[in-house]
Amino acid sequence: MVFPEADLEAASRLTFALRDVVPVSAVVPGGDTRQESVLRGLAAVPDGVTVVVCHDAARPFASPTLYDRVVEAVSGEYRGAVPGMPSADTVKRVEGGRVVETLPRDRLVLVQTPQAFDAAALRRAHDRAEAEAWEATDDAVLLELAGYAVAVVPGEAMNFKITTEADLRWAESLVGSGEL
Repeated sequence: MVFPEADLEAASRLTFALRDVVPVSAVVPGGDTRQESVLRGLAAVPDGVTVVVCHDAARPFASPTLYDRVVEAVSGEYRGAVPGMPSADTVKRVEGGRVVETLPRDRLVLVQTPQAFDAAALRRAHDRAEAEAWEATDDAVLLELAGYAVAVVPGEAMNFKITTEADLRWAESLVGSGEL
């Protein structure tokens, strides 16, 4: 698992305490970017591992079934898999405060984590990203840029990202109500 440097000691204690529930082989310090953090985490993954799952702690409600779906989708032509939710909103591409295009909502998904990848393909994509100075918002982008096919599996509404105070209040109310 990858954690901010300042949290490594606490993370190590927590992962040790939860070792029977969530087996963790290493706790490593993250980098300045998500991309660098994943690369550091990949360096700690043993060579025999064939599928790697990347997940953000900001999405604490991903179900075990969602993990299974992304891992199972990494096969055949697909070297990666991401969960996606259909967009309920109309999406517009904007430049300089002006709408330049309305994107077809039926062809869009909002991508979540966990995301699963063929470990070798993910390593090659990160190597290429480093060589070509690619910066990406998630690892699926790196695989796409490197020419690999990435599958989309159904996401989950409850797998929302906690990034604002309102998100945190919603998450706390769900946990407090026992709905999760």
